[in-house]
Amino acid sequence: MDNQHLRRLNLKNFRSHEKLELDFNSNFIFFSGPNGIGKTNILEAISLCSPGRGLRFANIDELRLISGSGNWHISALFEVEREFLELEIGIENNGKKSVRVDGKKQPLNNVASILKIIWLTPVMDRLWMGSSNERRRFLDRIVMNFFPDHPRDCIYYDRALRQRNLLFKDNQKDDAWFLAIERQMAEIGYRVDLNRRKIIVKLLETQKENIEPGFFPFLEANLTPLPFSNSEEFLEELVKNRITDRNSGRTSIGPHKSDLIVKHSAKNIDAKYCSTGEQKSLLLALFIANALAISKQFNKSPIILLDEILAHLDQENLENLFNKLKQVKSQIFATGTEKESFRNWSLDFKSFDLKSTDEGIKCFVT
Repeated sequence: MDNQHLRRLNLKNFRSHEKLELDFNSNFIFFSGPNGIGKTNILEAISLCSPGRGLRFANIDELRLISGSGNWHISALFEVEREFLELEIGIENNGKKSVRVDGKKQPLNNVASILKIIWLTPVMDRLWMGSSNERRRFLDRIVMNFFPDHPRDCIYYDRALRQRNLLFKDNQKDDAWFLAIERQMAEIGYRVDLNRRKIIVKLLETQKENIEPGFFPFLEANLTPLPFSNSEEFLEELVKNRITDRNSGRTSIGPHKSDLIVKHSAKNIDAKYCSTGEQKSLLLALFIANALAISKQFNKSPIILLDEILAHLDQENLENLFNKLKQVKSQIFATGTEKESFRNWSLDFKSFDLKSTDEGIKCFVT
């Protein structure tokens, strides 16, 4: 299996880091330090090397150095399949995001088929109790690793959706205008929905093949409501619902209304009704299935980011998680306030301690 590794990360004017230069030659890298020092900011910078808005879902103008001036910049050197790939991501003087791959301007989507980066954060603990929009976003992050064009499809669908709703707001009566937009929505929206469902099936199959009973709970998952059989059926329903949607001023059907429903299989209970510990275990089971599915399909392990992992997992879940991640053989970046829990786990371990100095935040190998 060909692994992916981040070998170098340089940050400039990014969040709390005015200048930070890091080299990595280990498979497990741990960042320690007091709360608020900027550990998660490092993971966020790595997450921005994949399409989307990173693990905090932040706008580009939020990434600038908190107490300084100048445009933010990320430079990352990856080793993938024994070749090097350099990414430079930042903001230009015109305020627009800039991406360079090996020195050439390219959309970040172009590397989505090469780089696979996944993450787990404390915010995800509330996934099963949160809104359906949060669960759709969580699922779409998984889908894009298998279908690199999925983020683009989601953007185009949302754009068409807003256009249709605007026609209602403007009291537009021309059916031809609606039909042109609805054809786009049906074609793209059906593909978005279909790819989501394909990945749910893949994750469940991966879980059955690779995760031992009792290690993590088996889960059931599906997407509601029921799927359309094809894009034409979706189009017919959009046309049929036009009067109802006009009265409400919004579109009532489509993948923007879907929800990821997960159940604890053994107990036959929806995740939202499970205990806090069970909810975390279900999330971990899904996360591990995602990592294993990526490894199997692409024959390379994803880079894994674990934010404040000690704070939101008990020792048993933590050990179970790392025992499975050893099987995936990923490069792992984790944060926390202390690191001693990991030293006895036979990991290729390297730790960095972040400290505030007169010259700003510095990172020391410990």
